Amino acid sequence: MSPAYTLLTSEGAYRQACDTVLALAEHEILIFDRDLATLRLEEKARLETLASFLQSDGLHRLRVVLHDPEPMERDAPRLMRLIARFSHVIDVRQSPDNLRQLADTHVLVDESHGVRRFHVEQPRSALILDDRAYIHPWRQRFEELWELSHPCLRINTTGL
Repeated sequence: MSPAYTLLTSEGAYRQACDTVLALAEHEILIFDRDLATLRLEEKARLETLASFLQSDGLHRLRVVLHDPEPMERDAPRLMRLIARFSHVIDVRQSPDNLRQLADTHVLVDESHGVRRFHVEQPRSALILDDRAYIHPWRQRFEELWELSHPCLRINTTGL
């Protein structure tokens, strides 16, 4: 596959691009978002894609940094069940207060693919396929955010 960059201008195109990128995941998915509302991970097809990715190999990882996890905890029960089921390979963290003004979002897959939303309030975004050079600085930024963030979910895994 040769590198491809596609400008997106609608919510539907953004979510379709996210679906494309999530389906390409072979090792790791990294998500930085305000609260996951626009990404709609709670939708059945996206949850199935994530579940398939996570259960296909015990080494697969999903890491998420959110500004506000409360809407996900309150409004996404199926996603929360998926997180609880795969808590050994999913980590969700909350960004510190001083970084909550960051308004962009991104979904990065492995080291080559991603979707960057330039501002959370606008659908304008970019789909990047098979371009390690373009993804690298965004992956580094994610890692920096990850290090500054803290675990935030209270997952109840009691039972038999």
